[in-house]
Amino acid sequence: MLLESGIKEGWRILDVGCGSGEVSLLASELINGKGEIIGIDVNAASIQIAQTRAAEENVTNVQFVAMPIENAAKELGTFDLIIGRRILMYLPNLFQAIEALTKILKSNGRMVFQESDAMVAETSATTFPLHTKAQQYVWQTVASEQGNIHIGSEMYSLFTKAGLKVKNLEAEAVLQTAETGSDLAWLLQMMEERIIQAGIATKRELESLEKALTEEMDKSNAVFIRDMNFGICVSN
Repeated sequence: MLLESGIKEGWRILDVGCGSGEVSLLASELINGKGEIIGIDVNAASIQIAQTRAAEENVTNVQFVAMPIENAAKELGTFDLIIGRRILMYLPNLFQAIEALTKILKSNGRMVFQESDAMVAETSATTFPLHTKAQQYVWQTVASEQGNIHIGSEMYSLFTKAGLKVKNLEAEAVLQTAETGSDLAWLLQMMEERIIQAGIATKRELESLEKALTEEMDKSNAVFIRDMNFGICVSN
């Protein structure tokens, strides 16, 4: 999606909800370190991790700042490209956030976002009952946190409503098999505290499920649809 956006050396880029900096560092690589990238996130701990990663990788054209989107619109100037991955689903005032970002987009600027969608959460229930259960634990937790679990398929309507022009729209199914393995056990571990706090599953239930996922995948001889990713590129 970034390559198809026309990303160029010298561009000024804002990474919204940058987390630990993975997408910011990817963008830096794509512009060969020639340009400026600012990653923002409200989570100060994640910003610290991102800063450490950038220092360890000797990336000098990226800076990370703990800041909400509304502050970025007031303090950071304008950008050629605004990017974000799995952030829109968590924004409580999403339309207002997009309008604020549009105001700091340079003329003929671009926005590129990638978001997941829960539309495939039950499609493999017969062949992969345990994987489906794990998948549902994840999405139920996101929903309990007021996350929009269908933001992926809603992005087109959202951005066009904001008056932006859709240059590219893609959807990609993430497939897993016995050869690729499954990342759901890892994801349950990463989300364990959130899942338990939301009352979706107990620690014992999660530990039992994690151990059974690998065996189910190895015995399935089938394809598991792990996720559906939507990507969109828009311009002003």
